Amino acid sequence: MSENGEISGALPPRIGRYRVIGLLGRGAMGMVYLGHDEAIDRQVAIKTIHRRLLGGEDGVEWLERFRREVRAAGRCLHPNIVAVFEYGEEADAPYIVMEYVQGRELRDYLKSRQPMPLSHTVAIILQVLRALGHAHAHGVVHRDIKPGNIILLADGKVKVTDFGIARLEMSGSLTQVGMAVGTPGYMAPEQFSGREADRRADLYATGVVLFELLTGVRPFPGRGAGEIMYQVLNELPLQATKLNPRLPPELDAVFAKALAKSPEQRFQNTDEFIVALESLQLVEREITADGSTVIRMEPVRVPEPPSQVLPGWDATLLAQAEHFLVEILGPVARLLVRKTAKQTGSPKELVQQLAEAIPGEQDRLLFQRRMRGVIGGTMTGTAVSQSSSMIGSQVSASMGPFSQDFLESVRRDLAVYLGPIAKLLIKQIAGKANTPHELYQRLAEHIPTTADRVAFLKRAPGEAD
Repeated sequence: MSENGEISGALPPRIGRYRVIGLLGRGAMGMVYLGHDEAIDRQVAIKTIHRRLLGGEDGVEWLERFRREVRAAGRCLHPNIVAVFEYGEEADAPYIVMEYVQGRELRDYLKSRQPMPLSHTVAIILQVLRALGHAHAHGVVHRDIKPGNIILLADGKVKVTDFGIARLEMSGSLTQVGMAVGTPGYMAPEQFSGREADRRADLYATGVVLFELLTGVRPFPGRGAGEIMYQVLNELPLQATKLNPRLPPELDAVFAKALAKSPEQRFQNTDEFIVALESLQLVEREITADGSTVIRMEPVRVPEPPSQVLPGWDATLLAQAEHFLVEILGPVARLLVRKTAKQTGSPKELVQQLAEAIPGEQDRLLFQRRMRGVIGGTMTGTAVSQSSSMIGSQVSASMGPFSQDFLESVRRDLAVYLGPIAKLLIKQIAGKANTPHELYQRLAEHIPTTADRVAFLKRAPGEAD
């Protein structure tokens, strides 16, 4: 990581006592790495803060906000909240260590702009509300509920993450009245006007997410922050049942209350919101022997990643290019990335041609810088031409006693467990091993979990080979 906190060409080998395995993502505040806690053999997510945010007059404020995220999330131990394990500072750069959650952000589902089935949506939102209810009971307001902060797991469980701008109601607040904090499409009226925002702002944002899941659009679909703000402050929301006639009419009343402009006219707590949704009778109740109530919900069907991967390309590399490009060009990014990938033979050429489609020089340079970091330090996928075995090959040369084809086969086996870092490890280790079996043994030492190590070693050639 570079001094200003942006993506650099290489991953830091360690952060604190954690070994860094790969890059999970980047955001406005910093980077998120996949790490390995060697003491207890556990994968973790490590969130750092951009050092550039620590400079100047606002540096102290940003650092205090980051520390507050840890205190807020650390007080919220709940099955539907991403757990925080540790806070640390290294070389004047702070970081937090969190539960590594393998799921998909809710915003991935919304890319299709297709309504989600009502029962699935209710199952998701009820879990979000239970997470918020727990946080609110501990004096914590999230203040940035949105699809990107809601993660769907394969078993249907929901995890709420990123308490980066949470406010501790029971202590002093760094964010003063007059500062608008949040994501425009999900902000309550009081957040736009700079007034005090409490737990009812979280319920408003949850109402927006519920509306978007059921209709495919947000209730105030302005194109920019200014237009959204005007709509939120002055206009009525769109009517959900007109956008999706299959919805029960009772939902309009739920949205009218959830999205009311005055906090006093909204649901006052998560319990009220939960009761309103359960009254739709989309969940089954069961009374147990001890008199408690169990809610039976239809499992959430997590959307699968796109299956149409371009042959010869690393799907994650293309996804990263699309992710960065969609911020600049909008939904056309996916089509542009796929079309350009079909016409190019290497990541470098791909980035160059995509950059030419970006009109603004500043955005173009930002995209190129981000993608250089992806190609150089976090991703190794390249396009393999049918007519050339060297250009764009995953493992570019033979090493020691091993052929290029064999090493590429090993890379594919290892990438299942370690991702893009597999190529780098093979380059480092192949020259030190004398047999295929020994190579697999050495590589297995870098796989964090015992079960994955065993599965990887089963693919190793025998000693005779």
